[in-house]
Amino acid sequence: PVRGTRLPLAIAQRLDVLIDLPGKGVYPIVAQVEGKRARTGIVLAASGAPVSRLAAEAGENAPPVDLSLEGRLEAVAPLAPRAPDVTHRVILAGAMAPYAWSLNGEYWPNVTPLMIATGQRVAIEMLNHTMMPHPMHLHGHAFQVVAINGAPLAGAVRDTVLVPPMGSVTIAFDADNPGRWAFHCHNLYHMMTGMMTEVRYPGII
Repeated sequence: PVRGTRLPLAIAQRLDVLIDLPGKGVYPIVAQVEGKRARTGIVLAASGAPVSRLAAEAGENAPPVDLSLEGRLEAVAPLAPRAPDVTHRVILAGAMAPYAWSLNGEYWPNVTPLMIATGQRVAIEMLNHTMMPHPMHLHGHAFQVVAINGAPLAGAVRDTVLVPPMGSVTIAFDADNPGRWAFHCHNLYHMMTGMMTEVRYPGII
């Protein structure tokens, strides 16, 4: 397990958190959106402890979501050691004016699928050529984060990972679920302008 008091999460990510209460007292657990002071959450309190109302706003804006936690996580059940059979490189690009976001220079639905085959070990290297972070989400599979900005690691098993501005993340998974699976930015306003493709197995219509 990884210890911490601040756990940055990108859109669509989840964490299992074990909370160890040190004793009697009151312990707020709050969520705060980056760049905002507004917060929400819960208060854990020992039996009989006095609970007072928390301010609706924090003292300062939340910092940007980063990969400080992602780089420390290790998979409980990592992929078995194996070289990739196929590696896809995906360029994340876009601009504010005109407002459009793409994968490999293509905009959904006019895209070239990322083809994979059952039994393959698949790697997808995502290179972010924009100044915005992109939480990239894959349907139909759980992947392991295996590199951040070129540095290898045996990272978490996820279905969503944040690709930092002008940075890179590589994921790997075993192709074991034939179908046509969406792969997209989970900033849905990016996805709606075209930042989506599909991971496709052969023979699937």
